[in-house]
Amino acid sequence: MNDNYHLSVGCIVRKQNEILLVRHTYGGAKGKLLIPGGFCQENELPEEAAVREVLEETSITAKVRCMSGIRCDRKTWYMLLEMDYVDGIPASDMHENSEAFFCDIAQALSRSDCTEMTKTALGKILSGSGNYLHSDIAYKKHKGENYTLYL
Repeated sequence: MNDNYHLSVGCIVRKQNEILLVRHTYGGAKGKLLIPGGFCQENELPEEAAVREVLEETSITAKVRCMSGIRCDRKTWYMLLEMDYVDGIPASDMHENSEAFFCDIAQALSRSDCTEMTKTALGKILSGSGNYLHSDIAYKKHKGENYTLYL
């Protein structure tokens, strides 16, 4: 199958008060912690991609609960999906990530090795405001004018 490199998902997998994180092995996030995710394959819906990516990257089975945000630039979109843990023990795929584990949500927000995208998404979603439809100005300032994050 071909990947659609302009259509991707980020997966916020919760297990009680913990969040699933992976340590990325390449690109701009190399060495950083972030939520699992990846590209939609040809003819794959975002929720199907999310379930597949989490399983491939972490050996965790999870189900999509809801969409919680979307990040857009002028050519691509990245959909954030909240997911519920179903089964499994986190294990790295030893390719895209070097470790996979559940981390307390408050601890994840305070870690210096978490990506800004992960912190922004977790902070907004976990605030409980339910306001998922505003553009995050701070993220746009951090990432650049060509990005908009709606949460």
